[in-house]
Amino acid sequence: MSERPRVVVTRRVEQAAELADKLRAAGLEPVVFPTVQLRPLPSHTLDDSLKNLQMFDWLIFTSGNGVDFFFRRVEELELTPKLPRTAVVGPSTARRLAEYGATADFMPEEYTGAALASALGDLTGQHILLPRARMGGLEIVCRLWQQGADVFDVPLYDTITAVRDPAALAKLEQGYEAVTFASPTAVMGFAKLAGRPHAAAAVACIGPSTAQTARASGLPVTIMPDEYTLDGLVKSVAHYFSVMRDA
Repeated sequence: MSERPRVVVTRRVEQAAELADKLRAAGLEPVVFPTVQLRPLPSHTLDDSLKNLQMFDWLIFTSGNGVDFFFRRVEELELTPKLPRTAVVGPSTARRLAEYGATADFMPEEYTGAALASALGDLTGQHILLPRARMGGLEIVCRLWQQGADVFDVPLYDTITAVRDPAALAKLEQGYEAVTFASPTAVMGFAKLAGRPHAAAAVACIGPSTAQTARASGLPVTIMPDEYTLDGLVKSVAHYFSVMRDA
């Protein structure tokens, strides 16, 4: 194992630097290899929802990307909407929301969509606006339905495989000791662009849904933090290599 273990960052180009900086600060060497990119979808469904926000009891964001696409459209339409009660899946989404001058009314103790839905309790007769990726997981929607909610699942963007970058692939081929995945789509994107991770490399997933996708793809998940955040992921990866050095 090298003095500064090489850890692959698979987040999209615009978000890779944040995780890379955290890994570097933890004594690790990031290898940036973006595996996904975002493609906006037509906004007519969101536009209708924005013009009728007063009908919703809750607005739920499951990612910072969803926050960005939502508020960019608000700005394009030059709206100043009064938001309904707003729930976010975790602290990074809450911080992104704050960048637009809005505050989260609720955040679950466990940072997953399913935990968020469950924690909202009885939602009988309530209208939920859920702006997110088109291929977002179904578990949160099913939980909300089970709790009696009327869910408006509004697709804002597609997450697609990144364009192959020969320079990034060349860096990847120089070797690495771990690969990090912060979303299920990053797992699928890596497989399309680079195949399976090296057999000796640790596979680190930010949370349960990402780990589930990795395992379904035949990857042994070595690392998953107790707190499903980037900071939690970095701490877990750093701890893994600390233990490996001491072994």
